[in-house]
Amino acid sequence: MANTLLIAYSSATSEAQIPEMTSWYEETHIPEVRAAIPSISNVTRFQLSDPMTGEKINRFVAIYEIDEADVAAAAGQLFSAAAGFTPTDAMDRENEPSVLHWAGNTGYVL
Repeated sequence: MANTLLIAYSSATSEAQIPEMTSWYEETHIPEVRAAIPSISNVTRFQLSDPMTGEKINRFVAIYEIDEADVAAAAGQLFSAAAGFTPTDAMDRENEPSVLHWAGNTGYVL
């Protein structure tokens, strides 16, 4: 079970850019993040949908499961490496920029 989650939201600059952004995210960005935080055990990426219509929208969420229990240490590893990450023009940085959320395991299991 993961001790920490990194939840990352992102959008492509347009619907036409989704395939390019997806390729970059899966082939370049996820490997860079995994190299920055070696304790990542799993990454799952989703495309958000409108719950009323079921239509997919141009917003994605990636869930990084991290074995490291120290949220600050994992975040520090990511932020230290981020300057060296490969950017893409397919990701929207102005209208719907990326948002990161960090969550530590409370120990409660159902």
